[in-house]
Amino acid sequence: MNILLLYIFFAYLTLTIQAIFFKGIKPDLVLVLVCFYSFKYGQARGITYGALAGLLMDTASGFIIGPNIISKSLSGFLTAALKENIFQWNITVNTIVISILSIMDMFIIYICFETFSKMSFHNRPWGISIMGVLYTIIAALVLYPLFHKKDAVF
Repeated sequence: MNILLLYIFFAYLTLTIQAIFFKGIKPDLVLVLVCFYSFKYGQARGITYGALAGLLMDTASGFIIGPNIISKSLSGFLTAALKENIFQWNITVNTIVISILSIMDMFIIYICFETFSKMSFHNRPWGISIMGVLYTIIAALVLYPLFHKKDAVF
């Protein structure tokens, strides 16, 4: 339970870092944390952490509760499911999985916003979303050595 609380603290810290250091287009550092956590601790814990981190993101945004909860818990589930079915997990596979999950996360959030609010993304330029995905991939590549050490606390 202590490690879950530590990761919740890291999610809160990453949201704070994103708010302070990134203006406009931001990487989804919480998605990276959810993927690494579910990779290390399995599906059930990954879904739980994804839902809690998504709830933290939704409450911090001050808009509607639910889109990040759904997308982050699904990301936790899929990361652990893919880990069980892929023979060798390395930085290339990790980057591909983060890329796919980041795109999926973006679409789930857009669909939830269009369904449950009057916010439309029909005329939004795709360059913003693509840059967000690229920033998330870069963050995952930078953080990969930190989270995949044998002795890592994370």
